[in-house]
Amino acid sequence: MSSKLSQIFKNMPEISPSSGLEERVFAAVQLEKDRVIKRELMISRFGLGGSLVAFLVAIFTLGGAILQSEFFSIVSLAFSDVSIVATHWQEFAYSVAENFPTISVVAILIPVLTALWSLSLYFNFKNKNNFHQYHLIN
Repeated sequence: MSSKLSQIFKNMPEISPSSGLEERVFAAVQLEKDRVIKRELMISRFGLGGSLVAFLVAIFTLGGAILQSEFFSIVSLAFSDVSIVATHWQEFAYSVAENFPTISVVAILIPVLTALWSLSLYFNFKNKNNFHQYHLIN
């Protein structure tokens, strides 16, 4: 049975591919590569834009938190009564640290780190794929 099968394959004429197959395959591969590049760049751009919006919201939140807390008035005390602050610097430092809006500052750092991560993704993908023929606007 195996000899008949091998004989069938030996007697079978060779099939040649169509003349434009190679060009179509390479064009399809390049099209898919371009789609992946555009998708990755779009993801990094949306990440950068979203982190910019979140950064602006966090800045306004920090400003509101500083104005609502006693942080601003305690820090201004350092400029008005320097001798009292120098005498009681430890208590002053504790008061400043206690009234510092830590949550708002952390809320600012998250969008900043996300923006840096998005830029890192963008430039790594650009360098990895030799993306010099494309522009940021496309």
